[in-house]
Amino acid sequence: MSKIIAIANNKGGVGKTTTVAALAYAWSAKGYKVLLVDLDSQANLTQITSPTPLEDIEMTVKEAIAYGVQPPITRLSKTLDLIPSGLELSNFENEVAGVSCREFLVSDMLNKIKSNYDVILIDCPPALGLLTYNALVAADHLVMTATADSLSYAGMLMIGGLAKRIRENPRLNPELKTSAVIVTKFKSNKLTNSFLQKIRDEIGPALIDPPVREATKIQQATAFRQSIFQYDPDGNATKDYQAVADALEERLLKD
Repeated sequence: MSKIIAIANNKGGVGKTTTVAALAYAWSAKGYKVLLVDLDSQANLTQITSPTPLEDIEMTVKEAIAYGVQPPITRLSKTLDLIPSGLELSNFENEVAGVSCREFLVSDMLNKIKSNYDVILIDCPPALGLLTYNALVAADHLVMTATADSLSYAGMLMIGGLAKRIRENPRLNPELKTSAVIVTKFKSNKLTNSFLQKIRDEIGPALIDPPVREATKIQQATAFRQSIFQYDPDGNATKDYQAVADALEERLLKD
């Protein structure tokens, strides 16, 4: 049974895409068949994983969800695939403004192919718009990334509130679980420690602890279009992401 996991926060710059890529690499390396779905019009996940330059990608996730065509799937490895995004996705809400049941467009797309995968990871845009709404309607699990600061924390609460409204509507996705929070880019000081404790106190067991440490190697890996596991296999952030992947595997993939 395929598990669909949406990775989200209403604030950008909180390690969302890096986390999606890291989880995909860690799980696919263990033999899980993984599909990445890039729902962000900035297409950062596509740019760091796809062998095809963004400007040369002929079809993206937008065509699949807006027009119902077969989703374009790029093979990244034997156990890892990608549905790419592109800048044209930024006009998605206008293009489907008159479409009925438009909150189910991503779910409809994934229903065609989810039996081919063990896990589907959706990289959501940093917004509470229709694409994130669609992702949460389609997902089995919501995983939120956050940095230890007030704006990120507020963004996390907004996403959590959206998930609650979707879960409470029996016509949408009452089975959606808010399953984990991952704190990223963590550098210990008095302020960040206080926010980490605040998250720990309020989120409880949903928090994956300890956090992923801040590392310049993560930005360098992104620039070289590599997973942190490939670029810095022995680094602290890599070890942290492996621990996160292992914890989430036990929590989400083996339940």
